[in-house]
Amino acid sequence: MQACRHPFFYMKLIGGTMNKIYFGYITMTHGLKGELKLYTDFSLKEKVLKKDFPIYISDESHVLSSVRSHKDYYLITIDGLNDINLVEKFRHSKIFIDEKDLNLKDEVLLENIIDYLVMEKEETLGKIEGFLYNKGGILLSVKGSKKFYIPYQDEFIENIDQENKCVMVKNVRGYLI
Repeated sequence: MQACRHPFFYMKLIGGTMNKIYFGYITMTHGLKGELKLYTDFSLKEKVLKKDFPIYISDESHVLSSVRSHKDYYLITIDGLNDINLVEKFRHSKIFIDEKDLNLKDEVLLENIIDYLVMEKEETLGKIEGFLYNKGGILLSVKGSKKFYIPYQDEFIENIDQENKCVMVKNVRGYLI
């Protein structure tokens, strides 16, 4: 199980036109052809990890040139840089994306619902403090009178009200033990 409360955060840039979201972390280079080793547990990574997607490293704009999965991480190249000497400066860097580049329609970004209230009928059960990935799917971590987990599935999530910052749940009484 992998916890996801670490640095998923937003940075509002001056002017408020961009919501930068933490996407992942580059640990090192891989090979001699400019590939970078990227770790990410972002909830919608399939929307980001594709050719020509814009990313931000140290407030500089870059574009993904190639992406491939390797073990439990991704190997990426950026801006067509195909030489280890040109990408060495990106070691140990955080990668951010702009929320508008995700083109979200009816989808909910899990990172956005952290700190939302969790309610069943009229009762407040707690606040979402993060989420976990496991073999069965995604679990929302909720802190109420005690900590518990709710599967992120239609059977348990009735509605997500982004305006009121509230997640309406159902059938969760068994998880409150």
